[in-house]
Amino acid sequence: MRRQELVGYIGVDIGGQSTRVGTFDERGRLKVISFKTEPDFKTECERIAEAARQLLPKGIKRLAVGSPGPLDWRTRYLYDTPNLPWQNVSFAKLEKLVGCEVLLDNDANVAGLGEATLGAGKGKRFITGFTLGTGIGHFQVKDGRIYHGRLDVEAGHQILDPNGPECGCGQRGCLEAFVSATAIQKRYGVPPHELNDPKAWEEIAFRLAQGLVNAAVFVCPDAIILTGGMLARGEMLLGPLRKFYNEMLKIYPEKFRPPVLAAKLGDKAGVVGAIVLAKVGHAE
Repeated sequence: MRRQELVGYIGVDIGGQSTRVGTFDERGRLKVISFKTEPDFKTECERIAEAARQLLPKGIKRLAVGSPGPLDWRTRYLYDTPNLPWQNVSFAKLEKLVGCEVLLDNDANVAGLGEATLGAGKGKRFITGFTLGTGIGHFQVKDGRIYHGRLDVEAGHQILDPNGPECGCGQRGCLEAFVSATAIQKRYGVPPHELNDPKAWEEIAFRLAQGLVNAAVFVCPDAIILTGGMLARGEMLLGPLRKFYNEMLKIYPEKFRPPVLAAKLGDKAGVVGAIVLAKVGHAE
């Protein structure tokens, strides 16, 4: 898919801290408007609509939103998500504000779709991966389409240690409770971008490697892609992560071991993926 094919579509990436609204112009350049995610859902929708109209004043073909879950992509209904102050809200209401069809999907799925189509997974048939941010999201993309379970895939909440730290979902010992930015702040007293202790990053990488190995043995993808702000720490995280991952994953011969790849779209993966989703729609 070429970026020029995405002209006229709007993508929205909603995070725990900020929201990005974007589109591609005729030359394939990404244009983005960002603002702080609003605690009031009605206000958030109004700001999304305002940004979308500013980017495409002549009309929008379709708009897609990537949001933290759990959510129902079929009905565009968002449940009680741990990292946003919204409960039981519907993005279907956004259609009246933007004047076009609105799609909704899990933010991790959308970021994965962006990487699969225009990023690190381009040319690969089946990828899976994790978004490393305020929470830990998970995605699976096959043949250019997002895979959905009954609701949405939430491998960020796989339990690594039932006696581990409490997670925002109400369980203990989830992957998210060990390696998310929220968990790092809680355990080490500083956010990931200020954490400079190699031993701490080894501890984080060990737990993340557990999650990647579980993903690898369950679905054996062509690649596992990592995206999100935490990748800015580079080899401080990725070095020990690859070491632990390769030590743990013994079931596959090395040549068939799914490689762990860093995202190429950076913090734009979510908004790019949402634009792609607006273009291709859902598989079902």
